[in-house]
Amino acid sequence: MDLRRFWHPRTLLALCALAATVAMVGCGGAATAPATTGDTSGGGSAPQQAAATPTLNPFAGAVEPTPTAPLNVAPTAVPVPTAVAAADQRPDWWQTGEAQHYRGDFPLVATSNPGFWDVHYGGSMNTVLIPSGPRFNQILEYNPVNPNEIIGDLAVSWESYEDGDEFGYVFNIHPDATFSDGHPVEAEDIAFSIDRITLGQVEEGVLRARTGFLNNFVVHGTAEAIDAKTVKVPLRFPAAGFLPNLASDYMKVYPKHVGENLTQEQANTGKTQVEALSAINAGSPDSLIGSGPWMLRDWEKDSGYSYDRNPNYFKEGRPFFDGLKIFLIRDTARRLSALQAGQVYGSYQPVTGSNRPEDMARLEEDTNGRVRAVILEASGVQAFFLNHQKPPFDDPRVRRAMYLGIDRDNAVEKAILGFGQPGTFFAPGVVEDLESLRANNVAYGDREAALTEARQLLTEAGYPDGFEVTHNVVNSNPSLSTAETVAPQLREDLNINIVIQPTDLATMYVGMRDGVSNFDGVGTGIILRDPGDIINQFYLQDVLRNPHNWQNDRVDELIDLQNREVDPATRQGHLEALAEILHQGESHWLPVLWYSSGGAFDCRIRNYHYPPTVQLIKKWDHVWWAGGEASACDHNANAERGYRP
Repeated sequence: MDLRRFWHPRTLLALCALAATVAMVGCGGAATAPATTGDTSGGGSAPQQAAATPTLNPFAGAVEPTPTAPLNVAPTAVPVPTAVAAADQRPDWWQTGEAQHYRGDFPLVATSNPGFWDVHYGGSMNTVLIPSGPRFNQILEYNPVNPNEIIGDLAVSWESYEDGDEFGYVFNIHPDATFSDGHPVEAEDIAFSIDRITLGQVEEGVLRARTGFLNNFVVHGTAEAIDAKTVKVPLRFPAAGFLPNLASDYMKVYPKHVGENLTQEQANTGKTQVEALSAINAGSPDSLIGSGPWMLRDWEKDSGYSYDRNPNYFKEGRPFFDGLKIFLIRDTARRLSALQAGQVYGSYQPVTGSNRPEDMARLEEDTNGRVRAVILEASGVQAFFLNHQKPPFDDPRVRRAMYLGIDRDNAVEKAILGFGQPGTFFAPGVVEDLESLRANNVAYGDREAALTEARQLLTEAGYPDGFEVTHNVVNSNPSLSTAETVAPQLREDLNINIVIQPTDLATMYVGMRDGVSNFDGVGTGIILRDPGDIINQFYLQDVLRNPHNWQNDRVDELIDLQNREVDPATRQGHLEALAEILHQGESHWLPVLWYSSGGAFDCRIRNYHYPPTVQLIKKWDHVWWAGGEASACDHNANAERGYRP
């Protein structure tokens, strides 16, 4: 069978950042328009006993979305809900009465050990956001049941303001939100969290891996509490991309009374006088607390971790499980067996590059639909990181030779079995055009010309016979399979001998950050399909994926220009100019391929909707378990789910 027939339509988001408007409301409206508001609550309590298995499709709402418009077209702005009558009103999806409460620990499977516990600092979905994130809330979030909307999480409403030369937003915080120690969530906590995220503006070396993009919009120290439940956030300039980024799952709110007393090391590990790696592997998350739906109960390295339901969660009645039990299984065969046998009911991520789409699709077939595959196309980029401060990659000619030498088509076919496309610097179809690259760029089209130039560059750089380099790489796919595909290809074509040194994800990141290796490999799931997300993750200073601060003056200029530009066509021009520089192949980051991510759920899991990207909607506070026998599920789900025959 051709497993590539299993697909999920691209769940793409038409972001406000692309809208042709100078409005300060962020999402459709004039600067003087009334407040944009959002309900976040969902009050009431869940039923205490499981009812008969409802016929509701667990993947209801996973219909084919509208594709993202190109940047030269003004797409529809991200909508936000209108105000509700009462702050504790349940969301519409709860009105059916089908939300069930699961007694005990709900068993799920994940692939990676926790790493850094500070979500502001850490940049890995699998080692930071997945284990640590469910303890916290954000100010805003992507609606888990209608993921193309931005709604309030801690905020019950918000509005833009303009006062002379100052402009920004005012957020009103939920009156009942409390941290797990009982302390109320107040405006000072919001201001503190924004200041903590933007600390890299004023304190050298402060790492903000996936939250640093906020520095482009907010000046450190300017967020202020107006009263206990109202916070004002001035912006540097009218920024349509502010709200979509603020709704990212990484923009967590921490309690000021706890966070202000922690060093960065304590926030990451819960310990003080220990080396980074041992602290990560033995560290405790106890030093940080949040207001989210879950409280971490325990974790054991290489075994798993578990959560208790937060009994004081302000979204009353949620979450719908007494607890979550996460089993860590890195071995693909064992993970699939656990899902197939019903020992676990789903992938906790719920989609990740470690779960190959072809495996998830086969699992659905083998179980006759009892286990449902979840597949997001082009959700992550697999790349090589070159330490531009150490030989041989301190020479830009060597970096370009690597860029030219990688056979990306071969990597797609062999490493991910065709579930993806050759690596580009931005998300597929957003800035770069692959067909144009094939026609005009030797690295993507003329292999012989690319290799001829690469050999000449290596000779000029003093490596006529190639070189040997150790590759610090994650010991899971698609990172490992990409390394195992590219290594023999580069050895044959350029006499570059890559010694693969696989390790767990947390250790790999520490090695990359600390320069233990000068050649690293890891996949990265994008947070937003907006190009600013790639810029944020790879080309700002003091971010995890630019660990040695590669910098180019023209790149910095274009980043600033595209941040400030609200006309989509003009912004597209800046981004194309930026891509042209990156395709010279001299930066620290060389994309190899875009891959699809997979996951799987038992068909009795209800109210799950495909997220906009692999990085969003990770709190597990809206799904429930239908109970009953799996035989009650509708196993003939292919037509409903949008799978092509």
